[in-house]
Amino acid sequence: MEQLNDDICYHALKARDRRFDGRFYTAVLTTGIFCRPICPAVTPKRVNVQFYPSAEAAIAHGFRPCLRCRPEAAPGSPASAGVHATVARAVRLIEEGALETGSVEQLADRLGVGDRHLRRIFKEHTGVTPQDHAKARRLLRARQLIVDSNLSMTEIADIAGFGSLRRFNDAMKTAYGHAPTAFRRGIKAEPVSDKNDNDPFAPKSDDLILRLRARQPFDADYLLTFFRARAIPGLEAVGDRTYARGFRIHDAVGLMICRFASDQGGVDVILRGPARDAVLEIGGRVRRLFDLDADVPSITALFADDELLRPLVDKRPGLRVPGCWDRFELAIRAVLGQQVSVAAARTLAGRLVARFGQVLPENLIAGTGITHLFPKPATLQQQDLISIGLTTRRAQTLADIIDLFADPQCDRQSGDDILAAMTATKGIGPWTLNYFGLRGLGDPDAFPAADLGILKASEIGGGPAKPKPLEQHAERWRPWRAYAAQYLWSALEQEHAPKPKPQPPRKGK
Repeated sequence: MEQLNDDICYHALKARDRRFDGRFYTAVLTTGIFCRPICPAVTPKRVNVQFYPSAEAAIAHGFRPCLRCRPEAAPGSPASAGVHATVARAVRLIEEGALETGSVEQLADRLGVGDRHLRRIFKEHTGVTPQDHAKARRLLRARQLIVDSNLSMTEIADIAGFGSLRRFNDAMKTAYGHAPTAFRRGIKAEPVSDKNDNDPFAPKSDDLILRLRARQPFDADYLLTFFRARAIPGLEAVGDRTYARGFRIHDAVGLMICRFASDQGGVDVILRGPARDAVLEIGGRVRRLFDLDADVPSITALFADDELLRPLVDKRPGLRVPGCWDRFELAIRAVLGQQVSVAAARTLAGRLVARFGQVLPENLIAGTGITHLFPKPATLQQQDLISIGLTTRRAQTLADIIDLFADPQCDRQSGDDILAAMTATKGIGPWTLNYFGLRGLGDPDAFPAADLGILKASEIGGGPAKPKPLEQHAERWRPWRAYAAQYLWSALEQEHAPKPKPQPPRKGK
């Protein structure tokens, strides 16, 4: 990705180039306000601006967020997009509340580095300290929840980490110059009606709704096609414009329904159950699940001169790399998918969920077809895995992966550490490692060259039909080979994709 300097930033600002949205922020010295590069306000003079890599850095330097372009709604900043592996993990953990309940020293310990080193590299890559980032992030996410959710102000103050409504009001007035209620736009669930009552995936009056925007262009249709083909029976349900699943966070369970906007501008996340209180963490997971922050034009610019990929990019300019809800779940899916078809892997995963998964409360799932949660690692230890239809060798590999993730230290390990442990596991090959890296770790350069679908698509497009020649050809796609893999999969996915089943109306009582 092109390294930004002040001149590049100013040219992008003048052009209001959407490809730079989220990659930098413009602080105007004469007004004390900072904006996204797409802000419709009059472009300030060059001598009157400073550029920052994140909204948090601009706030920490005393600038106030623009009320027109809403910096808190911008796609992910470079700090969370992989400029440094440790910083990226630190940003993710801070997003999930690591500094709300712990110290920088404890955060550094989780990351396996010293606290002085963490402060130094964090400041180097984001422009602020971890504490300043957390403080500014608290303000930004509070504003996002005000505008893009239907939570009450008291709930927002609590979830955003202010501790009290008074502190919340004071902080928002200081940062934005207005009381929090001035920003409320009134996202509400659709009123309960006979029509909605027949649709278990429609929002209900007491649902929490969070609106997440996607960096454009965004191909929601392909994402739904991909997840529909791999939906685990009982755990997930994928409709024409919805993806739904049961989930567990911090031992609280819930139902999540993601409704894709018809204009493909983003996703409305509908939450039911006690786990909805973890809305910020859920929002972050959904952003990664659907790759909402990908700067696709910058990525696909690398493929413009490649005869194999160019036609696929032209057909689907907004393609994303589907992520995962949970790393352990994806690791199990990857092992079950070794050397079998997508449909066979889905069947095996469905048996695993039905046999060992926790049953969800009926009041959450009525009419959805979703019945279970994915089982925890500890639940699967010492279980008879052969009973779901596995060979002895495959069952042992699965048991080894379960033991890996059941270890309490696993949560503290980096993606590289987990990959190294999986590499040392008997029965885990390059395809599984690359597939887990691509979807489980969000590695933009992971490339399962031996995947039969990728090889077939390459051959159809006039490219190499064998793994080693394809790997050599793929060197020109670095560091975005995961997106190249997704484009190759897309050439076959649409042809063999199952159609969404219409939801039958529920009978009245």
